[in-house]
Amino acid sequence: MFEPFYEVINNVSKTVLKYEKEQGRPVVGVMPAYFPMELIDAAGGYAVQLWGNNLPLGKSDAYLQAYCCSVARSVLELELIGGADMVKAYAFTSLCDTLINLREIYKMLFSKPTLELSIPITRTKEARRSYLKRVIQSVVEGLEKVTGQRITDDSLAEAARVRGRTRELQQRLYRLRRERPGLMKNRGFYAAIKAGFFLPPTVYNEMLETLHAGLNGLKGQDNKDPRLVISGLVFDPIEIYGILDELGVVVVDDDFANGWRTVSKGELQVGDLVEGVTEFLFDPAPCCCIYNPDNDRHPYLVEKVKRAGADGVLFWYIKFCEPDAFDRPQMVGRLEEEGIPSATVDVELSMTSFDAIKTRISAFCEILEG
Repeated sequence: MFEPFYEVINNVSKTVLKYEKEQGRPVVGVMPAYFPMELIDAAGGYAVQLWGNNLPLGKSDAYLQAYCCSVARSVLELELIGGADMVKAYAFTSLCDTLINLREIYKMLFSKPTLELSIPITRTKEARRSYLKRVIQSVVEGLEKVTGQRITDDSLAEAARVRGRTRELQQRLYRLRRERPGLMKNRGFYAAIKAGFFLPPTVYNEMLETLHAGLNGLKGQDNKDPRLVISGLVFDPIEIYGILDELGVVVVDDDFANGWRTVSKGELQVGDLVEGVTEFLFDPAPCCCIYNPDNDRHPYLVEKVKRAGADGVLFWYIKFCEPDAFDRPQMVGRLEEEGIPSATVDVELSMTSFDAIKTRISAFCEILEG
């Protein structure tokens, strides 16, 4: 059932080139995270999400220090070696200092247009709306220039409907995993989510519909295997999920920026686009990269663990991700207060040896079983 998704993530360039040719839409590379891709769809573009890759890093070292996160370094590496020639423009948000600096590096090095959706750091919704009104207008104008098409009310409504359906199907997949632990292998689950980064949404929705039909009626596993919630920014490297499957670990939920934090968003409300994008960015799942004092991550994660019936939390730390690093000690402390065990694994997208991670996870599972 998951083979079509593996085919996509194992042949990303082939997939993107195929649908670029079939649909005749310019490819827009979407940098992490939370850029409303409905805007790209409505303008006639083909949105491809870039969350990093496992390329060996070399040329990017001339522009980004070794202590920058491997997400930023690897996406820059891809452009520098010519692996992203099909990308006609880039869409950035402003989640962290590294991503903001990366945007400026792209402007300096490349002739490709860059679109900037800066996320405001304000205490009030009124201030967010006022700031985003100008930002969204700039993004819309930039997209229309890239694609040569205007965003209309009809094209925006259709894009919102299709992307809303995508997240609805993904939410059902998450719900199945919570309700029937062990129904899907961890690696297969994340392959299914990751494939959506590279496919046109209509094609991806059809694949998800087929997957749900295949899963219908299957039962989960009623066993005592450790059940975890995983929290982090990016759920790669996907090879680690094969280790989790080998160890018998059942991931019942996650708090990844490119996982549930994105999947949980509802259909973009386009009647008032500024209000819709504001809600899209700040709700419903809190993120360490977005300042929103009305949505505290601490009780949110505790409730997520309890609702999923998890035995503990595995923090999936992409090395040198400062927002995640600053947030984690308080999160660990809150879990301890609630009697919820946790552990941390340090990963890089370019890593090729996973022995230390396997040992760390295995030891954590022994603690949980004990």
